[in-house]
Amino acid sequence: MTVLIIWISLGTGFADQKQPIPRTILAFYDSQESPNIRMTRIHRMAEMPLNHLGLKLRFADIRDELPAIDDLSDVRGVLTWFESDRMPAPIKFIKWSEQVINQGIQWVILGNLGIARDMQRKDTPLSLINHYIGQLGLQTQENWKQVTYDVQLIHKDPRLVEFERPYSGTLPSFPQMWRASGHISTYLAAAWGKNQQSQSDLVVIGSHGGYVAPGYSHYENGDFQQWYINPFEFFRLAFKTDDLPKPDTTTLSGRRIYYSHIDGDGWRNITEIEKYKKNGTLSAEVIFKEVFNGFPDLPVTLAPIAADLDPEWYGTKNSISLARQMFALPNVEAGSHTYSHPFSWKYFQNYQAENEWREFIQHRKKIDEKIVKRYEPFLSRSKTELVPTSDKSSKNERKSIQEVYEIPRAYLDYPFDLNKEIKGSVEFINQLLPPGKKVTVLQWSGDTSPFPAAIEAAGKVHISNINGGDSRFDPEFPSHTWVAPIGLQLGEQLQIYASASNENTYTDLWEGRYYGFKNLILTLQNTESPRRLKPFNIYYHLYSGEKEASLNALLENLQFARQQEITPVTTSDYAKIAEGFYSTQFIPLGSQTWRIENRGALQTIRFDEAAHLAVDMDKSQGVMGQRYYQKNLYVSLDAAKKTAVIALTNNPSGAPFPSASKPYLVQGRWQISNLQFLRDDRIVFTAQGFGNGDMVWKVPRPGQYDIQFTDEAGIKHTVKASTDENGILAFHLQPLAINKIMISLTRVNEIL
Repeated sequence: MTVLIIWISLGTGFADQKQPIPRTILAFYDSQESPNIRMTRIHRMAEMPLNHLGLKLRFADIRDELPAIDDLSDVRGVLTWFESDRMPAPIKFIKWSEQVINQGIQWVILGNLGIARDMQRKDTPLSLINHYIGQLGLQTQENWKQVTYDVQLIHKDPRLVEFERPYSGTLPSFPQMWRASGHISTYLAAAWGKNQQSQSDLVVIGSHGGYVAPGYSHYENGDFQQWYINPFEFFRLAFKTDDLPKPDTTTLSGRRIYYSHIDGDGWRNITEIEKYKKNGTLSAEVIFKEVFNGFPDLPVTLAPIAADLDPEWYGTKNSISLARQMFALPNVEAGSHTYSHPFSWKYFQNYQAENEWREFIQHRKKIDEKIVKRYEPFLSRSKTELVPTSDKSSKNERKSIQEVYEIPRAYLDYPFDLNKEIKGSVEFINQLLPPGKKVTVLQWSGDTSPFPAAIEAAGKVHISNINGGDSRFDPEFPSHTWVAPIGLQLGEQLQIYASASNENTYTDLWEGRYYGFKNLILTLQNTESPRRLKPFNIYYHLYSGEKEASLNALLENLQFARQQEITPVTTSDYAKIAEGFYSTQFIPLGSQTWRIENRGALQTIRFDEAAHLAVDMDKSQGVMGQRYYQKNLYVSLDAAKKTAVIALTNNPSGAPFPSASKPYLVQGRWQISNLQFLRDDRIVFTAQGFGNGDMVWKVPRPGQYDIQFTDEAGIKHTVKASTDENGILAFHLQPLAINKIMISLTRVNEIL
């Protein structure tokens, strides 16, 4: 009931607005401390919980000009997490922060304030420091408690602290701060000295934002890290997100999204699996037989490295024939894993062929004359000076992962060409596809850290992109800090991350523990409960078909997927859903009513802690259904409607299936769209999906229903089903629905 009151009051405050509710967090970082945004703590640790709360990040370098106040209309809050306590112009930053907070924008500080001195080590006056933190209701004498052996934590709010790890042992040193306002709440406080007369507030949240003292947000020891604070609850309160509907990338048709994708590495590897190795079977063919043919109910996106198929590089007639067979299967989507498989994308941002050539000859003792001629126009010295004469190893000698990653890409047979790498690989693979199919997604290779121009190149050929993130949440990585955000925005470009790590991280970079990928199940479980944080994603390489143990681990994951309640989609479908997270806008229309715009392919909106709320189907538009899960309300939107309106009403009894005047979808395995209400007892809609079409609908008039459809072969079917006492109509369809089919539900009579 408390949450309901908050939503009503905040929703009323937005009632007269015509502008979207701000969803952006302006995240400051120091490019001198962290040149790579991907490695900042904000991106690695904070962005995923912020995404879960419906927030997206815009990164700002503290060494650049501060954004104009007029450009912050979409900004909900500012987040700083500085590793040092100095910046180029702290006084200017403090004055700017005052303007920002006066605009009603929340301000959150994790760790160091960052404003104690400038780059010339000139101290900021204490009065200005206190003015800065005073906006959050804090005050300081700028003293640090360096020795903490006598410090005790006198107040710990379990809702907000000791989330993954308790505070124990010797406590970190901290700056001494205390509340200067009664409008903030303390969630962690320390005391020391005689009768504990000295105290400091370490975690606080107030009306304008929040603060966590350095060392008290998380524990870190080398590569091991865990949260002290509960980032979901802390950011929820500090950024006041209860009024914000959550664009959800984990759920579709009321079920958890499932997708799977394969990088083409290992296509030409000869399998060691007993029943195949006598015939010299390729790893790719093992995957074709065991996975693609064995699990036709689960879609998979295959992204070859074009060089493995192109006869001008390393392709053969057999590899091309196998590719055509694989892509001909209805459950296989086509992707690209680039042309030459760059390992280090940064290397190619300012590419010089001559530099690559030097590294090439250092690792290749014998180089084909054709390759020499391809590079020769780019070289300043003659080829005879550059090509060694030693012949100690062959071109096809297999190298370890560590050796391979010492060169910038897997295949250096031609000078690097970004257009060839992206557009060229797409065009080549498109030639191998059956009519009606085309490459729809680029799967980043190597370090999966493309520079903006590379991401832009994928957009120019109208395909989505994915990979990176490497989410793990298991005993080896026992923390939410290893669960990656949805993606990364680099200026105007957007990279979508895979939702789970591939088998490479489970097998010591394919050096051992080839069974390790079976532990993916732990990450899938931990990112489903107690919060659904990620879709169900199985991401791997073709070399999983090389070892008996790796294949068995993969098959175990696929069998586990079959046991779950999922909505399978293609990888490009998921990437488009993830893109929609960043573009979605919510326009408040009144108390508990929002218009949703620019959502793209994203079709689920989540309301947290909403068991006492329900969708008002009469006042809503473009809404197909609703479902409660983990005390949250998941609302399904109609993909056929570009703009939707969600109006919520009270559900005081907490009924799991609230009554409505219209039928609505509770959950289903297929994607549902274009819902039409022909009359009170008849609806029609389109459906598309993989595997059996399990569906559950809530209907206003109990009775017996005919479910009619025409399958892809043109055969008409009728399935009969009856509602239960709650008006729940559950049924099971078995047509092939790779392409959309039309389904009708008609009430034929009451149940006697």
